[in-house]
Parts: sequence; C-alpha cells; structure tokens
Amino acid sequence: MMRTRISKILAVCIFLAAETAWTNHPVMVEGNCMVPPFGVSSSAVVPTGGVCGDYDGDGRIGLAEDEDGDRVFGTIGAALAAAGANQNGSVLIVSSGTFAETVTITAANGNVTLEAAPGVLANIDAVFQGDNGNATRQAAPGIIVDAPATRQVLIRNIASRNWTDGIRVQGTSRVTLSGVRIEGNRDFGIRVLGSARVAIDKSEVTASGFRFGGVTTAAPGTGISFEDTSTGSISRTLITGSAATGINKSSSGTLNVSSDVVLFDNKVDRAP
Repeated sequence: MMRTRISKILAVCIFLAAETAWTNHPVMVEGNCMVPPFGVSSSAVVPTGGVCGDYDGDGRIGLAEDEDGDRVFGTIGAALAAAGANQNGSVLIVSSGTFAETVTITAANGNVTLEAAPGVLANIDAVFQGDNGNATRQAAPGIIVDAPATRQVLIRNIASRNWTDGIRVQGTSRVTLSGVRIEGNRDFGIRVLGSARVAIDKSEVTASGFRFGGVTTAAPGTGISFEDTSTGSISRTLITGSAATGINKSSSGTLNVSSDVVLFDNKVDRAP
C-alpha cells in the first residue's frame, strides 16, 4: 500500500515537472508614439492612459510598462525575457509602434512565436529620432535567432529596418518567416548561417545595402543569403533593389525557390 502511494506521488511530481517545463507563456507588447525615448521610463514623458499606443490604458509605455508587473510589455526584449514568455511561448504585438532594440530569440525553454496582430505595424528599427543609441544599433542585426534544432521559431508580420542584417538566423535554428518586411539594411536583408533551416513566405526584402536616411557603404548589400550548410525555401516573396545579389546560396546548402518569387532591380538577381 505504501509503495503504491509513493509511486503515485512520484508520478504526479514527474507530471507536474514536465508540465512546468513545457508551459507556453503568451504575452502582449503594446506600441508607442516614439516617446518616451528607448531606455527612458520617466513618468514625465508617459502619455495619458489609453492613448499613444497604451493598449491596456494604464498610462505606461516603454520601460515603464515593462516594470509594472502585468502581462503587457513595452519592449519586445522584456516580453521574451524571464518575466514574460521566458523564451517559451508567444509574443503578440497588439498596437502599432517602433521598437528600437535588437531582438534575440533563443527558444531556450520552448517554441517561440513573435508576431504583430492583423492591422498592427510593428517596426523593429535601428533608428529612433533623437535617441543617442542610433549609431550603436545600426552596427548590429535587428533580429537574431539562435535556437536549438529541437525548437521551432515563427516570426510573422514584423518589419526590420536600418540594421546590418534585418534578420540573422544562425546555429541549428528552425525558423519560419511569414509576412516579414525587411527594408534598408546595410549588409543583408535576411542572412541564414550554420545548419539553420528557414522557410520564407509572403514577405518583402527591399533595398538591402541602401540604408534609409543616410548614405552607407553596402557590405555587401544582399537581399537573402543562405550560407554554410543552411537550407531553406522561399515562396510568394518579393526581393528588390539589392545593392548586390537578390538571392545568394552557398554551394554546401540547399534552397528551394518557387516560381512565385519575384526578383527585380537587384544588381544580380540570383547567385550562384
């Protein structure tokens, strides 16, 4: 009898441990009105509740929203961190805004979805008017995905502008990019490295190598690049205005490009 009871207790403990490990954490991110400047949480510059991207109407946006203890966040980084989704679950941007932050997805604790709700304009942008961190951000990628091969990452309906790479996927990551808009990034629109596997659908990659708002030297200015042993597919996507190659693939990887992909006005549409 005692042995049976202990076995039941152990079974319940194992179930609860597994449930905790695989819990999905959905959180929301509200937009902003370009104030307060990124990294500032002073109440003096927070708008009145319910306006200017304040989705939950509590009078807080940006870092102030990150710090108030509810499940609505003001920055994407905080929403992905331990107090939010904890790199395990969905991060939904529920009102339009510009987010001047490099977003890093590790999916360390589970699958991760980052998306903007229908009709919401979510722009991850290195340039934030009047902010002293612009130069530092412009020397970094906008979105970095470095996840285990056992996880799945989905990025949907997100824009990424004015970085070195709009989106960089590396390591063994498994990623789906759907409805992303990648514009004016200096080096690469979307760059896939290592043995990552990436599917790109219904997206736009525009003006790689031509950063908006300033003259830059393209390095190299490629729209979509699959390097190392990475593999992927591209469908229903426009790649245009690249300073270098529209689509580039290394000789070691494999890439399926469907017939509905449009390449236009790139220096070289596709190589090799």
